[in-house]
Amino acid sequence: MISVTRLVRLGVRLATWATPHVKEWHRQRHFNATEGRRHLESHHWADAEKHIKLALAERRRAIPERIELLLSLQKAQRHQHKLAEAEKTVQQAIALAGKVWERSWRALTKEALVDLQLDQGKYSEAEQTINDIQKLEAGQSAPGRARLARCSLKLAKALLSTGRREEAVEACRRAVELSEQAFGPEHLETANALSELGALHHEHGNHAEAQRCVRRALEIHRSELGADSLQATQDLHRLADLLEESGDHTGAMAEYERVLAMNERQVGADRKDVAETQVRLAILYLNADRNSAARELLTQAVGTLDRSGGDCLAFALKTLASIEEDAGRPAEALRWRERASKLAAKPVPASTV
Repeated sequence: MISVTRLVRLGVRLATWATPHVKEWHRQRHFNATEGRRHLESHHWADAEKHIKLALAERRRAIPERIELLLSLQKAQRHQHKLAEAEKTVQQAIALAGKVWERSWRALTKEALVDLQLDQGKYSEAEQTINDIQKLEAGQSAPGRARLARCSLKLAKALLSTGRREEAVEACRRAVELSEQAFGPEHLETANALSELGALHHEHGNHAEAQRCVRRALEIHRSELGADSLQATQDLHRLADLLEESGDHTGAMAEYERVLAMNERQVGADRKDVAETQVRLAILYLNADRNSAARELLTQAVGTLDRSGGDCLAFALKTLASIEEDAGRPAEALRWRERASKLAAKPVPASTV
């Protein structure tokens, strides 16, 4: 008869032997699913699609796991513009979700369908799908405010695309309220909703409300992501645009100066965007009789815009010519005008016609 002590020792040895084998079996079994998710997070869409398809073809998986894989697959397909394939994939996920008792799976798959319908330009269908999601959430004991907030933003996009601007603003305002309830008033999701609402108010010419939304978004983005973050820079640029359009040129100059200072500290900032901001600030400087500062900015902008050409470069060259002429430097003015004339004489590339 084997003693208890020996049984324990045998068990320990067996466990020691089996552990690496079990780990390797587990790794192989989940390899494709893990690789698919990894490539998805890295935005390697084709590789993600390949591994997720292999994972779905493997041994039988639980329905929730298959739904998750299908939703990941449709995301990879959408980003490769394989919209017909993505539609079949998301419909498979919706069919599976119908077999699960928990309603949140149905809402999740429907939300993926909304993203696809927006990509396809099926705005009326997207609106109907969002209504279905809202009904599903209303039937829950604790409605998912986070999902409802996202759907409200998507509804705003659908409404705006069909010319229903007032309804789009209301949907976006609802998204802000839901984000505040779901995440808190100082959360990044709330800031993103505020940015969208500010953009809609801007389009409507409602500068006061637009500024209020953008300033709140800017504060949150600065606090959560840092003053030099891309999101904070975008907010600051939008605020400068709003101030300029509302006639507050002094305020706009201050914000554009902050934008340029932030761009100088950022790695990989879009040089063309920086140059266009320099041109806008230069015009404000001219209106404030700060001609030397305007000349310096325009000269820098021309150096960048020369590579791409376009209307902004032509405007900068003509403005520089006017500055030099007013300063009593006709030779310099002529030089800038000649450059502007040569630019205008260049044929338009066939790809842009």
